[in-house]
Amino acid sequence: MPDRRPILFCATGVTGIDGGIASANRNVLAALQAVGAETGRHVETLVLTETGGSAPGYRTFAGRRPAFVMAAVAGLLRSSLAVFDHVRLAMPILAMPPMLRPPVVICAHGSEGTWRLRPSSARAYAAAELVLCNSDYTLNRMRKHIERFNGVSCPLGLAPQFTPTSAPPPVSDEPMSLTAADGVERPLGGQVLMLAARMDAGEQEKGHRELLDILPDLAARYPEVQLVLVGSGSDLAALRAIAAASPAAAHAFLPGRVSVEDLDRLYRKAYAFTMPSRQEGFGLTYLEAMNQARPCLACHDDGGADVVVDGETGFLVRQPIDRTELLDIVSRLLADPALARRMGEAGWRRLNQHFTSTAHQARVAGFVRPLLQKDH
Repeated sequence: MPDRRPILFCATGVTGIDGGIASANRNVLAALQAVGAETGRHVETLVLTETGGSAPGYRTFAGRRPAFVMAAVAGLLRSSLAVFDHVRLAMPILAMPPMLRPPVVICAHGSEGTWRLRPSSARAYAAAELVLCNSDYTLNRMRKHIERFNGVSCPLGLAPQFTPTSAPPPVSDEPMSLTAADGVERPLGGQVLMLAARMDAGEQEKGHRELLDILPDLAARYPEVQLVLVGSGSDLAALRAIAAASPAAAHAFLPGRVSVEDLDRLYRKAYAFTMPSRQEGFGLTYLEAMNQARPCLACHDDGGADVVVDGETGFLVRQPIDRTELLDIVSRLLADPALARRMGEAGWRRLNQHFTSTAHQARVAGFVRPLLQKDH
């Protein structure tokens, strides 16, 4: 008799929260649903952090971890495959003999598998039948920290909430205004440098401070330059204070969290996407910028280097970030609109060749499908 037990997906968040993991989860869930439809299985999704009513097959727990763990254990006992979006959600598998649970897949996103790796997480990765690493960078780093685990590189793709562009778009001339760090509302012009990322006081490695530091020099060279730092978090107030105290406060904009629609408008207004981050396992926001054909600035020896091709779709800077190098590279982009346009168009082509939502979903489906065909 065919195995029609459900596929279990345990996630920190999918539709009700922001962030890269939740965005990636939308593609993972779509892939699992496609595989489920192929094999006559439904997908049972358990979401730890979201609130709201429970749709069929989609349960939320509002952060109630004990209830979530109990549901996950029950789900493991009745499922044909279990996928966890984060290793810390997969801890129940360590207490279950393999013969009592289905094949397990864990998604690995970066720091939790390398420099923030816990011993229990290493054991969970080793116990899983498959670990889907979000980039070659993440996979290679994990191999240095975990003695044995079955990991593969499964690069992410553009999140489904962003509409793919049919051709490389020019910088938008749509009027849009934001309040600058000096308190004055100003229209955005044609030389917007954009960074979209969370602002976490415990990390501070996305590049916000480095860009604010060079902004006065950039403004002296290019009076029309504007820096838009989109995002929220525990570091937002401190970054706003730094921007307000800057001689280039009139050129800095920190609007906080914005809607998906306004984020898309800002990507269209951007001249370049500048996120010299040192903490990316992959970097989904680079894809969002590439969808608008914007050149990207990222770092060597980081997951962003799996996305941004140095000298072709943007530039990579070295770690630790050298102020002079960062200033020179951003200046080079601002000084040469034709170069910025060529790089943006090359990035748009790279996105459409490798990093669409469809491509990500196909990669996930291709990796999990064989696990449903195994006797376990």
